[in-house]
Amino acid sequence: MTALIDPATGNGLSATGSTHRRAPVVGAAMCGGAVVFAATGFPGVSEAVPWLANWAGLAAVVLVLAGFWAFRVRRRADLGRAGAWGVGLVLFGLSATAVGFLANAVGALVPAGAEGGVALAGVPAWILSHLVYVGATVLGAACLRRRSGPRPTAALLLASLPVLVLGVAAGLTLNESASGYVTWAATEGQAGVAWLLIGLGLCRSH
Repeated sequence: MTALIDPATGNGLSATGSTHRRAPVVGAAMCGGAVVFAATGFPGVSEAVPWLANWAGLAAVVLVLAGFWAFRVRRRADLGRAGAWGVGLVLFGLSATAVGFLANAVGALVPAGAEGGVALAGVPAWILSHLVYVGATVLGAACLRRRSGPRPTAALLLASLPVLVLGVAAGLTLNESASGYVTWAATEGQAGVAWLLIGLGLCRSH
């Protein structure tokens, strides 16, 4: 989930060359997806334009998924077993997030009587979406242990799950005006920053 791509090394690069050539394009798309994802979760945005926020969030997650897949292909040899598990959890969590956004978006289009059923179907997806943070922490620990890629980015990944837990807990103790911003920083905010760093790393690949 990170810019843990060291252009100076050839380890783990795709042998086909197609992924290598497309990495900057995928990275740029991932950067855009990261920014949009963080923006859709910012306090007040989803309430102001819920239909737009859900479709934009879905598109953003798809772009981030593509970036993570490219990251996985390029860094497979450097990640080790723990790192591979971390990436797998992130990909699974992102897929669940996409399903959650899709359920929210479709729920706004169906008749009023069916809206609740669609929303209920999205609940398991939103629960599973938190595996993104678990996977990020596993990946960060693996990258620090194997000294793969920029250490600050790996440290940011490592902190993902603790920041989520502590940030959400802190948000519950604050007043309503401050709670939303703290919770956002611990969820979409931190995820967006980490994904942006991965995308930038892919953009620098050549």
